[in-house]
Amino acid sequence: MPIEWSERYAVGEARVDRQHQKLFEYINRLERLVEEAQSQPLDQEEVENVFAFLEAYVHTHFAYEELCMALRGCPVAQRNKEAHERFLDFWTDFSRKHSPKTVDPQALERLHAALSGWLTQHICKVDVGLRKAPPPA
Repeated sequence: MPIEWSERYAVGEARVDRQHQKLFEYINRLERLVEEAQSQPLDQEEVENVFAFLEAYVHTHFAYEELCMALRGCPVAQRNKEAHERFLDFWTDFSRKHSPKTVDPQALERLHAALSGWLTQHICKVDVGLRKAPPPA
């Protein structure tokens, strides 16, 4: 079932919110890939798109969000950075084991579960701490 963006995920920083919305889009694309793989071969181009997005996302989004939190003196900044490091470790390990050309549907399903969990555990519990941080001076 696709995950819909709602204001409960908003952190109050427009660029971060747009980046999170893009992550929702790709998690839903990944879900469609997993569902379609039950009846047809994986769409390799789409798998490559998802991998490329995630590779860029874990570097650019995490760095930008950490900067926003640091500039605002956000009380969850360190917790956020540590969570990002753990997710980056997960992604590095996953992408080392699975290339877009060799990944199987079961691995994509595990990736989808990890990303979906990330939304509920990280964005809703950590990133939203940015809402309470004062804007940068």
